[in-house]
Amino acid sequence: MARSGRWDVNLLLTRATAEDTRADTAAAHAAEAELRATRCTPEMHELHVAAASVHRRNEALHRATARLHRSLARRVTTQAVGASVVMAISEETEAPDVALLLLTSDGAAAGSQATDGLGETAQDLELVHGEGPSRSAWSSRQPVQNEGDEIVHHWRHLGPPLRGLGISTVLAVPIRARHGVLGALTLYNPPARMLGGSALQGTADAFALLLARTIDVGQTPDSIDLADIDGVSRLHRAAGVVAVDCDCSIDDALALIRARSFVEDCATGTIVTRVLSGDLRL
Repeated sequence: MARSGRWDVNLLLTRATAEDTRADTAAAHAAEAELRATRCTPEMHELHVAAASVHRRNEALHRATARLHRSLARRVTTQAVGASVVMAISEETEAPDVALLLLTSDGAAAGSQATDGLGETAQDLELVHGEGPSRSAWSSRQPVQNEGDEIVHHWRHLGPPLRGLGISTVLAVPIRARHGVLGALTLYNPPARMLGGSALQGTADAFALLLARTIDVGQTPDSIDLADIDGVSRLHRAAGVVAVDCDCSIDDALALIRARSFVEDCATGTIVTRVLSGDLRL
């Protein structure tokens, strides 16, 4: 049965078609600019080439966004939306280990989602240690790529356990939106075609555009209702429960949740589930 609301299958497919139309328009503009570049004076050649490049980037962005919409549409009837999102990104990037971290403008974790296995474990470690590729990409607003011993040198707390998991390369890019950076998209042991970050940045930009199609115009990263992506905001909701129970700040509540997961040697998501179900009080 199709979901209702903004994650309705038919609506996702309609948006995918609209993105294809936008891509076709951009492709037509690019072709026109490329043709002009072959017929213009030398003084105008560079201008037309640059214009064609912009249109080709826009075409790629809209085509990637269309693919993400269709991939989501195939999954949301059988999976939680958060899981569907990271699996759609995994399909788009051909990377099995993907992590998505959303942050507020002051750096507080608004929510997270990762593929099962290595992706989830690595993301839990980053949440526990408060450092890593996701936060580095978010704060720098630039792609971050580290390999081998660079991982340990760059993140002295997180690096050793990541290497211990068999992670040889990490690649993260910011999720950029009109009003700021929403968070970061990270691949662990990414495929060769993703190295360098430009291809992954295209996927992150497509995801940001997908979000923009599903949230209200003018919302800032802090005001986006991340609960619309099932599971992505569960950590933040659990922190709210802990903050009330312990009479502490949200940041302190997040720290308590992460510390508990570290002490019990379990996934942060396990602690979050227990807090939200009422089975655990910190």
